[in-house]
Amino acid sequence: MAGNMVTRLAAAATLLVVAVAAAATGSDANRYVRGAKCAGTRKYEVTLKLNWSGRTHPRSYPEGGNFSPPTVAAHASRYQMWAPGSFASTGIQTVAETGNPAPLREELAVYEKAGHVSSWAGTDAPTASGVETVKLTVTANAATGAVYVSGATMLFPSPDWFTGFHDIPVCRRGRWVPKAWGRLTFWDSGTDSGRTHTAEDEVTKPPTTIFSLNNREFPAFGTPVGYYTIRAL
Repeated sequence: MAGNMVTRLAAAATLLVVAVAAAATGSDANRYVRGAKCAGTRKYEVTLKLNWSGRTHPRSYPEGGNFSPPTVAAHASRYQMWAPGSFASTGIQTVAETGNPAPLREELAVYEKAGHVSSWAGTDAPTASGVETVKLTVTANAATGAVYVSGATMLFPSPDWFTGFHDIPVCRRGRWVPKAWGRLTFWDSGTDSGRTHTAEDEVTKPPTTIFSLNNREFPAFGTPVGYYTIRAL
């Protein structure tokens, strides 16, 4: 009698695990189908309206402050350029600490070859000042799931501070999104412990995850450094 009860309980547990797995698989499949309804490819113009100056940030603008060459990409969920609470990749760390976009772009090229990044774009030179509008174009691809857009650029000079946006979906409910926008705020890559824009290098050991500096205290004082717009062409 007890043996039959154990057998029945084991069978029920097995059925439950199978049902949960099936439900999860079904859920994933549904998410994929919803994303797949966006057919083909779609070009997007990414505009960074940068606005960082002594007027906008009187307590947090070093003389001659500007932005490193911005980089943006259209990618699938299997690639993440950056995100709060995640450790900075070598590419993002280098952008945040030095402004050099080369390692990040090399990273993007690798993921592009693997099919996780559909396209990326970037300028060749830093901005002339902290107040400038930059326009770049990327192409999203529904077939590969590359329906997210991310971007990054360093606030120069700074220890490891950057601004940008991450994982912005351009396909919703099977339709290409005509326009998305948001604020550009201060972020810390978690790799240098300097507290001022011109502080000496102070390597953070061990590194921390990326965190927001968009607070009412130094260095952001709650003020964004611009806005981004992602517009379908």
